[in-house]
Order: sequence, then C-alpha cells, then structure tokens
Amino acid sequence: MSKQYDPLTGKVVPTFFSYAIPSILGMLSITTAAIVDGIFLGNYVGPSALAAINLAIPVMTLLYALVFTMAVGGSVTFGKFIGEKDFTAASDVFTKTLFVMLVGSLVITGTSLLFMEFLVGLLGANDELRPLVTDYLKIIFLFGPALLVGLTLFYFVRTEGHPMIANGALLASAAVNIGLDWLFVAEQGRGIEGAALATGIAECVILIALLPLLFKHNNNLKFRWIKGGWNKITQAAANGVSEFANEVSVGIMTLIFNWVMISRLGVEGLAAFSVISYIVYLGIMICYGISESLQPTVSKNLGARQPIRIRAFVSVACISSLIVGIVFATLLALLPEALISLFLDDSEVATIEIALTFMALFWPAVIFNGMNITLTSYFTAMHRPLESAAIAFSRSLILPAVFLVSLPIWLGDTGIYISIPLAEAATFGLALFLLSRNRPSRLAAPL
Repeated sequence: MSKQYDPLTGKVVPTFFSYAIPSILGMLSITTAAIVDGIFLGNYVGPSALAAINLAIPVMTLLYALVFTMAVGGSVTFGKFIGEKDFTAASDVFTKTLFVMLVGSLVITGTSLLFMEFLVGLLGANDELRPLVTDYLKIIFLFGPALLVGLTLFYFVRTEGHPMIANGALLASAAVNIGLDWLFVAEQGRGIEGAALATGIAECVILIALLPLLFKHNNNLKFRWIKGGWNKITQAAANGVSEFANEVSVGIMTLIFNWVMISRLGVEGLAAFSVISYIVYLGIMICYGISESLQPTVSKNLGARQPIRIRAFVSVACISSLIVGIVFATLLALLPEALISLFLDDSEVATIEIALTFMALFWPAVIFNGMNITLTSYFTAMHRPLESAAIAFSRSLILPAVFLVSLPIWLGDTGIYISIPLAEAATFGLALFLLSRNRPSRLAAPL
C-alpha cells in the first residue's frame, strides 16, 4: 500500500476509498456470482432450485461464521500489532489463525458429509427439495477447506496493505464462477450440481491467487513455528465473535424463515423469498465492502491511538452506507417487476405474486441494514466484541425472531414480510445508543 494511502498518515477520504473501492468490487464479485447462480437456476431449472439453494443458506453461514470469527478477528489483531510495530506478534497471529482455519474446515467438512441426511432433514427440505439440497451441499462441502483458507488469506492480505491484490482474487473467482455457470448449467444442463461445482472450483481460485504472497520477503505474512502463546488467538476469536454472531444469527433466522415460508406458502413462497434475498444481498454486500474497510483503517489507528482519524473514517463509512441503502430502497420500491423478471419466467405466476407482495413491504429494511453492518464493524475494529455482538444478534436473530413469531398472529402473512424491516430499524436505534457510549475519543485516547 502506498504511503499516500497509509491509514495512519494519509488523507482520510482517499485512504478510506483506496480500501473501500477494491473491497466493494471484491464483494460485488462474490455477489454477482451468487446472483448469476440464481438467474441460471431460476431460468434453466425452475423455482424449486431457487428454493433448494435458500434451504442450504443456513449451512453456508456456518462456514462463513468460522471465517469471520477467526479471519476477521485475527486480521484486526494483526493490524493492531502492525500499528504498534510489533511485527513478530503480527506474524504469530497470522500463522496460528491459518492453522486453526485449516483444521476447523476439515472437521466441519467431514462431519457434515457424514451426517448429510440428518442435516438436510433439519433444514426443512420436503420430498421435492431433499435430493436437490443434498446434491448441492455434497459438492459445496468437498470444496469447503479451499473456501475457508482462501478467505482467511484474503482478510490478512488486505490488512497487510494489498487490497487490490486481495480483491482481484475475488474478481477472478467471480469471473470463473459465472463462466462455469454458463457452461455447466446452461450448456450442459447439469442443474443444481453444475451450479455447486462452478462455485466450488471458483473458490479454489481465491486460494491459488493469494498463495504466492506468502513467499514474498517484504511483508508480514510470514509463517512462524507454532508453539505456545495461543492467548492471542483466543483474544482474536473473541474479537471476531460479533462476526460469528452475525453469520450464525443469519443462518438461524433464515432457517426459521424457511420453515415459516414453506409451511404457509409452499415451495412458491420459499422461491419468492429466495428472489428477494438475491436482490437485497447485492446491497448488503456493498455495505459489507464499505464496513470491512474500517477493519484495517480503524484497527491500525487504534494501535496508534489516533481517535480523530478513527472518527473521520467511521463518518465516511456511515455516510456511504446510508447512500447505498437509499439507492437500493428506491430500486426495490419502484422497479419490483423488472428485478423479479431476472430470476423467474412469466409463467411462474404464483411465485411472482408472492415476491411482489414481499418486496412492497420489505424495502425499508435496506435503508437501515447497511448502517447497522457498518457500526458492527466499527465495534469489532475497536475491540469491543460485546457491543458488536449485541448489534449483530439484534438485527439478525433476536428481533426478527420476536417479530416473526408475534406479528403474523395479528397481521397474517404481512407480519412475515415486515418482521425484518422492523428489526433493522429497532437495531439501528440500539447501535446509535452504543455508539454514544463508545466514542473513539474514549476508546482510543492517548495513553
């Protein structure tokens, strides 16, 4: 990273966007690949494939939860040590985090494949969707270790000061995924197995692209002999608990939502929920790209005790997330038919009708969720895991579950559709309260 964009000394806005733009592009590459998966499956296989993918989401969040717990927590700790100029400790954290991720990914993959039948039943798949979900997850889990280790490298490479290289790997992965979707699903007709295989091969691209950086001598991504001193990794994991909470909460909430949708509205309702999820996912991932830029910029300034710069970086991130939220809320409110038509053929009347009703009530959620994601990332970067976890659990699990259980009693299906918007709005109020109690001037005051 050029000294011009050094988080400790560079101008705030250019420095922030030197991290944010590559991060957004990287997140967009992941999102685009996922959306293209949905477009190909919706148009070449049908709503049942979209519903099956949505049933698999809770399992996918388990993999990402492990990544975010260790990789995000570890890279933030890594960045803090760099800010303190303790490069030996930074390399130690890197080595042990990568080791834990490799072992953890192998354990999760092996266990999941062994108990696949039980897992698919737990996800709520009916007789129509069970074989589709099984075929998809078997392939995804086979590539699980490559995904987890590759994404771990991504976070450390970015924090080390190479955001363009890190996000270039994501862009390359997305391009491969899209190309293979066309080949396997559209041309060869391999259905949901083809989409899973395309995703798995693309995940390997991230790992292959970033591995050469480990052999460069002019960076801190160096392996150290693993011995003792695991307290740093424990602390890193504790700092990443909010990211774990966020992902696991999303998975649990999606599981509950899937159960409700398939029981009340059938496969068509679940497919409609999938369409909405794909569209909203795009805006959320842009906000994740913005918020994750706080981790290297804020964590280094925390180590250097520069609260004014921290406040400036957070302000830029929050304003950017708010703008993104307003843009996507406008698109969802004004262009629902055009967005839905990307995924569903006009003949899928029942699914389209449910999706239109859902979207008409859901759009306010995207105004608040980006701000909530950004403030969660702020607390993680400032080593305030409890505050970060409180926001993550509130927006992703506790409040949606409360509203999802209670509102349909009085409002019917409308209660289902508005549960998440209300949860995001209430969480934003909580986030502002926590921010008022944990300002940079207090947490990063010079010693």
